[in-house]
Amino acid sequence: MKIGVGSRTARPVARAEAVGSLLRPKAITDLFDKIYEGVTTALRPYALSEKLLQLRALNKAADAEITRLVQRQIDAGLDVVSDGELRRPSFLSSFYDATDGLGVAEKVWEIRNERGEVTYTALADPDVYSRLRKASSPLAEESTFLRSITDYPFKVTLPAPSYFYTQFIATPRKDYTDRQQLVDDVVEIERSMVAEAIAAGANWIQFDFPVYPALVDEDYTSKMLKEARLANRDTLLTRALTADREVTRSIPPSVTVGLHLCRGNTEGGFWNGSLAPIAERMFGELPHGRFLVEWENIEREGDYQPIKYVPKGRIMVMGLVSTKKTRIENADELTGRLESAARYLDMGQLALGTQCGFASICGDHLVRAEDVQWRKLEVIGRVADRIWPRPQAQQ
Repeated sequence: MKIGVGSRTARPVARAEAVGSLLRPKAITDLFDKIYEGVTTALRPYALSEKLLQLRALNKAADAEITRLVQRQIDAGLDVVSDGELRRPSFLSSFYDATDGLGVAEKVWEIRNERGEVTYTALADPDVYSRLRKASSPLAEESTFLRSITDYPFKVTLPAPSYFYTQFIATPRKDYTDRQQLVDDVVEIERSMVAEAIAAGANWIQFDFPVYPALVDEDYTSKMLKEARLANRDTLLTRALTADREVTRSIPPSVTVGLHLCRGNTEGGFWNGSLAPIAERMFGELPHGRFLVEWENIEREGDYQPIKYVPKGRIMVMGLVSTKKTRIENADELTGRLESAARYLDMGQLALGTQCGFASICGDHLVRAEDVQWRKLEVIGRVADRIWPRPQAQQ
């Protein structure tokens, strides 16, 4: 019997959602430590030359844990579940592990707080060594397993193509004359990955970490424009919108497509500023059916007015539940914040979710206790049931 059968049915329109990654159990993190020992880069091919046995052990352990986590997410009241990204060292690994042309980074990734202090280091994003080419299908593998254990709606995630305009990805060393050629190749690789995932049973695709929040941070935008040799923000915005539209072009209407606008899942985050300067174009020109927007701190991210540009028929998932703070949000507080958002967008187009994943990368996290994670997800489920009750037969 598959998970979720006879227990709870998802709402026709998902109102309770988590971004994706969940805290990795110690058995999983211990295996990652062995697999990536001595490796500076979150790139599986470079870590596994002599570690296939550890990889098999990781997948076996992940199968059991994912089965447990899927049921827990359903019990918490979520309308769509994930595998917690347990097989990945980074939320970006669905792309990195699928692609040839990437190599070991020259520097490790340092995580800094708002005071500029290094809080810990993590596996770095790979550098681009040569022309990118799709080599495997980890997204399809994840989809195959999830479909084998549940008929409940589940999502699989990969980076938005526009992420590759950011400076997290080093300038290509060869085979690319500019960054636009790199992004064009990313789009084609991801279109193939998505098609394979859908063929394997996925009916919910989420793209993560697009460049848009960076475009409202003046300091960071100037750096990106200089590196890309572009004159102004509007040019880069147009290119980003084109890439993120193009990657969805062949996705059938029966598949839900989401976009998670993240500002960094660290103490300080990366980008400050309201989405207002780009909201009308961003929400109006992107085809995604769901926008998951980080909104845990309006002092840093601006108020909710930009959501007024979300077209009819689309869902705005308000990322009000923090994955960076251990305090459990109050249901009345969350209800009030959703009511405030409904001043700008009808409540029928809103949903509630986490601000980010709980474990974007393998390593240290600001929320470490699994019981805190589940209590946060449960409050999302309770508030969703309060505002958007399930049909009686689905209780």
